[in-house]
Amino acid sequence: MPLTTLALTAELPELGESLAWSQLEAWAVAMREELPAAALAAALEDLQDRLIDQVCGPKWLPVRDLPAPFGCPGCGVMDDFARKGKRTRLRRFDTAAGIVQIRLANVGCRSCGRVFAPLLLMLDLSGKRRTDRLMIELAELASQMSFARAGAVAASFGVPGSAGRAHSAVADLAPLLDGVGRPEVPGAPTGADVVILDGTGMRAGRRRLGVDCNLALGLTSRGGPRRRRSAGTVLLGLTLQQPWSAMAAQLRALDAPAVVVVDGEIAITTLAETVWPDVPIQRCWWHLPRALRWALYADKAPHPWSNAKRTELVALLRRVAREHLTHGQALAAYDAFTATITAEGHHAAGEVLTGAREQVFTCLRPVLRARLAHLGGPELGSGVLERVMRELNARTDIGGSRWSVDGLRDLITVQLARMTNHPAWTTLRQSLRPPNAIAFNITTAKFNAG
Repeated sequence: MPLTTLALTAELPELGESLAWSQLEAWAVAMREELPAAALAAALEDLQDRLIDQVCGPKWLPVRDLPAPFGCPGCGVMDDFARKGKRTRLRRFDTAAGIVQIRLANVGCRSCGRVFAPLLLMLDLSGKRRTDRLMIELAELASQMSFARAGAVAASFGVPGSAGRAHSAVADLAPLLDGVGRPEVPGAPTGADVVILDGTGMRAGRRRLGVDCNLALGLTSRGGPRRRRSAGTVLLGLTLQQPWSAMAAQLRALDAPAVVVVDGEIAITTLAETVWPDVPIQRCWWHLPRALRWALYADKAPHPWSNAKRTELVALLRRVAREHLTHGQALAAYDAFTATITAEGHHAAGEVLTGAREQVFTCLRPVLRARLAHLGGPELGSGVLERVMRELNARTDIGGSRWSVDGLRDLITVQLARMTNHPAWTTLRQSLRPPNAIAFNITTAKFNAG
């Protein structure tokens, strides 16, 4: 394999009072920002010169009918090319290593007369000013912080980043993640044992209250130490500015789960019952006391008494889990608590508790517990999805800014694909960020002059 040798020269003063460590560190930081792009540009020009010599012969001694590893973009022939000099203007590429500027060499096809730069064809850079790796680097940063901050962080490492470039990277990357929310795409998840449905509001569009972002998340595994358990999740469904019924097409393509966890919203429960009529539904234990408190507020119940009843319901749910009560015992305790609410004439709160009765202790059914034993048991709430939505809101709700619907869709597509390690994201990341296979070393050479 031919070698490309790059020489690095630096004028360093002697060690002494004039040379401090901060100066050496500043020199290294400057090299970190400028050296990678310069080395890449020098290597590209060396590779280009060797390629031209290979297909056209030595300079001033042209050779006819030499085969080429590329084809003419005009007629497709792969031999007999002539030198056509170099372009006067430098070609700029924004890369993950920095701004690379090279002087492209042209060749001419003797069959059709087409003049082109073979380096662009060989590296698939025709018509590009920004490389795909820079796109995914900026988009990954922009999914975790503001566009301005993402551009500043990238620029601090010598990468050509700005708020506009980060925004464009997200808009260009989102269409490539076509597997997010589409189960029919090869490699997309086909289901999970536990499916959690919930939504959140986001400030986008012209409506004062924004738009709804509805998510379907699947729980596939749990791991980690006892008090630091982490959940393995997959993204199963995603809709933006659409009702819950619009997610039915995405969920029908999935395998039926063992249980569906909902927060009690009627539209979500209706969707789960429509798509999977035979799958049991678990009511979230965090949302139920919260819904009871709002219902008691609607009933104009005294606030101290309402807060006490909410605390009593939370204690009841914890006692059921702590004492391992059976399904029948838990329902008996629940009915006794409901009676204390209805006895006071609070009809809205009574309807909330009665409506949740068949779903609140689904997790205690022996068949379901046995099926989900590998996960440590069934989920009692939608906390896994709540954490995901908190991260979405933390990224999108910045200073009261209002998003466009299309821009918000691009951002949450990239962010959710990254957070859940969606197969579309993993495949794209592996293809655009392969491991380095080119060996290199750094040596210090000393020359003695006579």
